[in-house]
Parts: sequence; structure tokens; C-alpha cells
Amino acid sequence: MRLINDTLLRDTYDVIVVGAGLGGMTAASLLAKRGLSVLMIEQQGKPGGSCTSFRRAGVTFDVGTAMLYGFGERGFKPFRFLFNELEEPVEVVAHATLARMTFEGQPITFWPDVERFLQELDRLFPDEKDGLRAFYRDLYVMYENIVLKNEVIVPPSEFSPRQGLRSLLSGPLQTLKMVQLLDTSVRSLLDRYFKGEAVINFFDKLCSAYCYCTAEETPAVLAATMFLDNHIGGVYYPAGGAQMLPNKLEKAFERLGGQALYHTLVDEILIRDGQAYSVRLRNGVEIGAARVIANATVWNLYGKLVRPEHIRPERLTWAQALVPTFPSMTLYLVVDRAALPADVLPWEVFIENRAVIDSSDLTLYINALVDETLCPPGKLVITAIAPNLESWPAPGSPEDHSAAYFAQKKAQAQRMLDQVEQHFPGFCSHIETLLVGTPTTIERYLLKNWGAVGGPKNALGQQMLKRLHARSEWKNLYVCGDSTVMATGAPATVVSGVGAANRVLRDLRKPEYDARKFPRPFVEFVETPYRRPTVSADEGITPKNAALAASQCQGCEDPACVADCPAQIDIPGVLRRMEAGNFTGAARELHLRSPFGGLCGAACPAGQLCERRCYRRSFAGRPVRIAELLRWVVGAAGSAGWPFQSMTGRGLTRMDTGSSIHPRSSVSIRGTSVAIWGGNLAGWTCACYLALAGYPVDVLDSHDRTPAALDMAQDELEVVLGLGVRFCGELLPAQVDAQQYAAVYLASDEWAGQVAGLAHAQRGRLFTAPVGADLLPPAGAVAEGRAAATAIYACL
Repeated sequence: MRLINDTLLRDTYDVIVVGAGLGGMTAASLLAKRGLSVLMIEQQGKPGGSCTSFRRAGVTFDVGTAMLYGFGERGFKPFRFLFNELEEPVEVVAHATLARMTFEGQPITFWPDVERFLQELDRLFPDEKDGLRAFYRDLYVMYENIVLKNEVIVPPSEFSPRQGLRSLLSGPLQTLKMVQLLDTSVRSLLDRYFKGEAVINFFDKLCSAYCYCTAEETPAVLAATMFLDNHIGGVYYPAGGAQMLPNKLEKAFERLGGQALYHTLVDEILIRDGQAYSVRLRNGVEIGAARVIANATVWNLYGKLVRPEHIRPERLTWAQALVPTFPSMTLYLVVDRAALPADVLPWEVFIENRAVIDSSDLTLYINALVDETLCPPGKLVITAIAPNLESWPAPGSPEDHSAAYFAQKKAQAQRMLDQVEQHFPGFCSHIETLLVGTPTTIERYLLKNWGAVGGPKNALGQQMLKRLHARSEWKNLYVCGDSTVMATGAPATVVSGVGAANRVLRDLRKPEYDARKFPRPFVEFVETPYRRPTVSADEGITPKNAALAASQCQGCEDPACVADCPAQIDIPGVLRRMEAGNFTGAARELHLRSPFGGLCGAACPAGQLCERRCYRRSFAGRPVRIAELLRWVVGAAGSAGWPFQSMTGRGLTRMDTGSSIHPRSSVSIRGTSVAIWGGNLAGWTCACYLALAGYPVDVLDSHDRTPAALDMAQDELEVVLGLGVRFCGELLPAQVDAQQYAAVYLASDEWAGQVAGLAHAQRGRLFTAPVGADLLPPAGAVAEGRAAATAIYACL
């Protein structure tokens, strides 16, 4: 293990996944299930990429992805495959209707039943009735051969020989037709069935809604999935908000031994002799890996993550020439329920101009209609998204956050509000909260170049097999995400992640993943509208209500609770995991920052620190029960709630007392030993981190027992001792031969007077806690001990 910047890392990993979008999370989880050591690195403080949520004053806003496919029992169902394979339960809400599109003033409801939907179209296009039915009949034949006969869980570019043969044998003639449709446009397909431009314009708008391309640009092979799958497979929403989906994947990933490193930006994937071997973080730290998977856009990969000197000029030109999908403008709103009519649907689409894709193609996601956990009763939370083709500044540029930028932002937001007002008169008078996300915002937070939410267009000329494949041109570097073969959309990126995982497994000669029958389903459908029970502040924390109490955390972007915690515990990260029932992962995250998390709220005065600054006080009158939840999860997770279980599962030993030091209970991986002089909380914390990093550590003290504060964290102390840390009590400084140690940490004031007599001072390997370390609050003592361990590790 390595201890770098207060973070514990392995010396090297089997796989590093750069980016925790759904594709990266899928690949990381499946590889962890095969027993590989996997580190997932994400610049945001949470997983999910575009499929994330944020909270303000008790309201949950979905960042982008708000309607999902792929959970049903039929059709294209990569999410169902993934959660079944990971054996991780996930709750979803199934929508009764798919969407309603108001097409130049005419409402069209997308019913699950295709015939009922076609009757809606008959009303608008009465002369196309026969053509519509012939079109959908032939679409179903195409869909049957693409999706139903062979469950799609990997991109066609990553088929194993067995998968490719199975696909060919299931329908050789249909397979040939599918290949021909790769280079044919949807428009040419529509022309075979329809006589007038009006209905073709309608399907043109569907293409832009589903894959950000016109019918002229979209490959015909996508038509069946775009136009039919939502009817067959259904539309879904993760119960509790979009963030719950990646949270559940994170739970499986961490249960399977994976490690996530958030708030961390990868600056470069290091290449040597045409082979990836490491990543370099923005802070200069390098982390080695046998293989790297980039869940990144093609533009961030070519020339940024992989430097230009490692790229063939023609490939760099190709990447830079790819045409992106359009940028998006997003409004996040809270309105009174009276703002919208009683019959409004969760997914409303407004098309004002059938001729072109422009900023008037507006979509409203109103998932509070099916999930009442998202906002208070009587309110609705809305995500409004529209293309925006204006020029926007790059994040961090001189124009970013300028007066001109804010004026443009305000004007474009008002344009969208005016359009909503046209369809729902009086809407703007009911707005209680308005947050605006521009293409600049999207690029800043999601690293989506120019605010293009869908990566490169999946258009003819840069479609399907002409995009990035899972195996890159550099050995041991793989790719997933919306720049790869499957392209745009949450289910497609999941498939790309399976493809990347299988490519790694194939190269390692390990079993790959394939469609199969599972003994039980792990996708659980909940009643609509979804409700959660409430939890009272007077209730004690239990396994039944811990997730509910943790869900009160607002996941602040700049959390004041963390700023006021001397140990800098990622409190939102711990509570986010708890909300998903990931108690083991929550405890591991806590123990990464504090080995003695059981002291939270017991010996550590939370009311004067983290809970004093909790944002929830500002709107609910009381804070999240941070200390109680952290203390509870330590006990609930037990010894499993420690990072790197392969190193901590060697058995625990009782604390030794007396002046003799007994043999260690475990073998350290580094030969040099360290002495901690002073068995206070800072000393024990330092000892824990150095032991996890592989060093033999002796804790020496004049007392015969540990500090009284640790009486409330005995289980955690036992784990620290189980790492091989030795305790020797009832010692005087004169009884210790300091020369046997490679480094010495004077943790206690009592031992600080020994500095003058230590040769370590001349070697630069003597470290001293500040005066008064014995009186630090527990979180402060933990921070001091962790900093000392980091300094000692860097020295040794």
C-alpha cells in the first residue's frame, strides 16, 4: 500500500478506470467481480456522470439523465443484465405512459401499446395510416433480429467468436440486411413507407430526440431500437432520484473489493513504447496499473489524456474532426403544483418547428409525479432541457463568469421560460426556485466538450463501427462511453462498459460476460407514486431507518460540515453511500479518513463542529444526524468496514501491556520499522496508517493502557492491532533504543523532551506533534496523526 496525500492506494492496480460515468462504473464493477484490483478515479465527488442528482433545501434535482430504458423483462435490457450479474437489488418506477409530444400544437401521447400509439398518429396523419402500420410491422421484424433473438449486452465490435457466430446463425439473411442498413439513412427508410413530408418530419424529430441527429444523418439500423424499444421495454426512473442508480452500482463495486477515488482529476494516461502503464493525477501523483480504461470523450482522450506525441497525426486529425451532438441548456425548477395541469405527464416534449433542430425543441422531465421523495408535498421539481446553438465560453476562460456571460445565461433561460409559459399559461408566476445550467456549466462539471451531452453524433460517416472501439490503438488502454460504438444514451454506455470489461478479460484469458438466465431478478418495481417512510429525529438509528436518516444529507458541493471537521471526513460521501444501503462502503470511506470513526459524536463534539455548520439547519431547523449516523455505520459494518480487507483480515490480537514487546500477529511488507512515542489518539492514528501502508509499527507509552477516549472505539482499536501494530506500555524514554527504528514520531508532550538525544533529528526522520496534541479534540488528533503518517511515508 501507498500513503499519498492522506489517501491509501495500492502500489499498483490490475485496472484503473478513468471516469465514473455509467460506462466506467459498469466496466469497473464487472472486472472487480472477476477478482481484479480496480481503482475508479472521478473528478466529481460522486459517481454517475450525467446520471447524477443534486439537492437544495430538501429538493432533489436530476442533472441530466432522467428517463431510462433497459430495466424491463423484454427488449433492450442492459441495466437488467447488469444488476442481475452484480446481484445488486435496485428499485425503479415504471412509467404508465412513455411521453407526450406536442408537435406544432398537436399533442401525441406515446402509449406502451403500439396500436394505441399508432391511433394517435392516425389523427395527425390520416393519409399515412397504412404506411404507419407497415413501417412498424417491419420495424418489429428488424427489432426481433437485432434485439429479441440475441440479447445485446456488448457492442457488435466486441463480440467474442461465440457471440458473433450465434448472431449470424440466428438469422443470416437478417444479419446481412442489418449490415446494409449501417450505411443507409433513416430518411431513406422512411421514404419507402410514407408519402408526405409531415409524417417524415415527425420521425425526423424523434431521431433528434433519441440520438441528436436528423433522419438524414441517422443510420437506419438504429430505427428499430429508437422507435420501438420504449414501447416493448418500457421507460423507468430510479426510485429516489437518478443518483440512486450509480449509488447502487457503487455499492456492488465496493462490495466486490473495488476502490473509488473521488474529487480527483486524471491529468494524463502515461504511455511508453506504445503501451499504457500508469496515470498521472493533476497533483502530480502517478498510480500504476497493468491496464487502463478511459470513460472519456474522444476529444478528452486524444490530445489531453493521451498527449499528442503518442498519437499518429492522422488519428488526431480524425478525432478532432468528429462532429459533436448539440450543446444543451438546462433549467432546474421548483414550482407549486398549480403551475401545471392535472393531466400533465412526467415526460413532456414540445416541438415548435418541424423543419430544423433548434432551441425550441424543449423537453420537461417532471419525475416528482411518479416519485414523491424528490420534493415537498404540493411542489414539483422540473428539469427542462433544450438544444442551445449559441457560442458559449469555455470553463475557466476570461469570458467565463463575465458580465456578458451572465447576461447571455439570463436571456437564454428566459427564452425557455417564455416557451413553457406559452403551453402552460401562468407557469412563471408559480416558480419558487430557478437554477440555470449552460453548456459552459455542463462542460465544467461533466467534462462534456462544448456542453455536448451526447459525445460525437451517431451520424452516417461517424456511426457505429466507425467510432472508438473498446480496445484502443495503445496496448493495455481501453475505452468506454458515448464516444464508442454504442454511442449516446445511458443503456448504450452500459453496453460499452460491458464491452470494455470483456476486452480486458479476453486479453487476460479470463471468462467473459455473456447473456444468460439468472436465478432471480434484482430489478424491483415499486408502486407509483413512489414514497419513502419518514424518520423522526427522536428515533434511534437502526438498520431499517439508517438509509432514510442519511438521505436527509443535501450532498453540498462545498460542504461546510467537512470544512469544520478537523479530520476532513467526506461526510456527504459517507452519507450518500448509506442512503443506498452501502453500509460497508460508507464505513470504509470513513476509515480512510479516520480509523476511529466510532468516536464521532461520542468523544468528538459534533455539535461544535460538523453538525454546527450543516446546511440542513437553514431550511429544516435541525442538522442531519451526522455523528450518530457515522458512529452507527462503524458498528454496523464491523471489521468489513475497513479498506483493503486482504490486509486486515489476518486476525486480531489483544493489546499487550507491560514492558516486553510480543511478536507481531502479521507480517509487514516493508522492512523498516517506525516508533510512535506516545499512545495518544494522534499516535494510534499515525500507527494505523503506517501499518496499512505496510510498515512495522511500535506504539510506546509510559501508561499501561490506551487513552480513555479509545474505550468508546475498542473494536476499531482491535482492528488496528490486527494490522500488526505492537503496543508496549509502562516504558520510560530511557528504556527505549531509538536507533532500532527508521523513523520516530513524538506524538505526546510527555515524550517531546527526548528530541535533543535522538540521532533521528539529524537524519530528518524525527517527527514531532505540536505542543498540546494530547488535548486536541478527537477529529483534530486524527488529522494530526494522519498528516504525520503521510510525512513519514514520504520520508521513508
